[in-house]
Amino acid sequence: MLDRWGETKMNTKEEILQELKLRKLIRKAIQIREMKLQNDQTQLREDEEKLRKIVRHILQEGDVDADTKPAPYESTPVNMLADAFNQILPVLKTGLRKLSKPEERESFRLHMLEKMKSIFDNFDALDLKQTGVFGESDLNEQEEEGEDIKMKVMDLDDPDRIVPDFEKERFKAKDKSEEEKEKENFDGFALQGLNPTGARVAFDTFNDSNIQTVLANKRKTLFDDGDKDEFKEFALYNADLWLLTYEEELSKELGQESAYTEVVMKRPAKAKEIGKATQFAPGAGEVAAGFGDELDVPEEEGELPEF
Repeated sequence: MLDRWGETKMNTKEEILQELKLRKLIRKAIQIREMKLQNDQTQLREDEEKLRKIVRHILQEGDVDADTKPAPYESTPVNMLADAFNQILPVLKTGLRKLSKPEERESFRLHMLEKMKSIFDNFDALDLKQTGVFGESDLNEQEEEGEDIKMKVMDLDDPDRIVPDFEKERFKAKDKSEEEKEKENFDGFALQGLNPTGARVAFDTFNDSNIQTVLANKRKTLFDDGDKDEFKEFALYNADLWLLTYEEELSKELGQESAYTEVVMKRPAKAKEIGKATQFAPGAGEVAAGFGDELDVPEEEGELPEF
C-alpha cells in the first residue's frame, strides 16, 4: 500500500520492531567506531610522547658515530661497567618484579646491594693478598691457629687423649647435606629485620645469576687501584639507582606507594666529571626497550639519574 507521498507504509508490528532494532544497531556501531577512533588518537599521542622522550634521552647521551654506537665515557672503569650492566640489570629487574609487596621489594633491594658490596670486599681482600700486604708470617700464624682449633676440637673429651691415626675418623665433623649447606648459606646471607621473602628471592636471584663472574671479569681489565675503586663506586651507586627506577615503575603499575624513594649508596665523587645519564642496556648506552623507554626524568636535575 502506498501513502500520499508515494512511499510504502509499514503496516505491520513486526516491520516496525525490525526497523527499531536496525536503528539501534546502527547507533551502537557508530558509537563503537567513535570510541575506537578516540582510543586510537589517545594511543597515538602516547606513542608520540614516548618517542619524544626516547629521542631526548639519546640526545642527552651525547653524539653517536656513523655506526650509531655512542661515544664512550671519559673513563675506562665506567666503560667496563657499562658492558657488565648489560648482563646485570636484567637480573636485578627480573628479580624485583617477582615481588608484589613493598616490604618484599625493599628487602630484595638491600640484600642485593649488600651482596654486591661483599663481592667487592672479597675482590679487595684478594688484591691485598696477591700484593703481599698479608705477610708470610701472618699466613703461617693463621695456619697455626687453624691447627690449634682442629686439635682442640679433636681432643675435646680429654686434653691428654692420644689419638692414633686409625681413630681420627671418629673425631671428624660429619658431612652436611645439601639442604643443610643451603640453609646455612641463606642464614649467612639474610639480614636481620628485613622481609624473609625478599631475602630469599634475592638469595636465589644472585645464586642463579653470573653477577659475580661478570664483575670479576670486567674488573680484571683494570690494574690501577684508583680505577678499581672507581669501578666499585659506580657499580654500587648505579645498581642502587636502577633498583630505584625499577621500583618507581613497578609501584605505579601496582597502584602502590614506592617501597623506597632514595638511593642509599654513596654517589661517586667523579660522577659530574664523567658524563650525564647512562642507559645500561643492550647496545651499550642506547635507550633500549625494557630498560629506559619509559623512565621518568627526575625533576630536580632535569635528566635521567646520573653516574
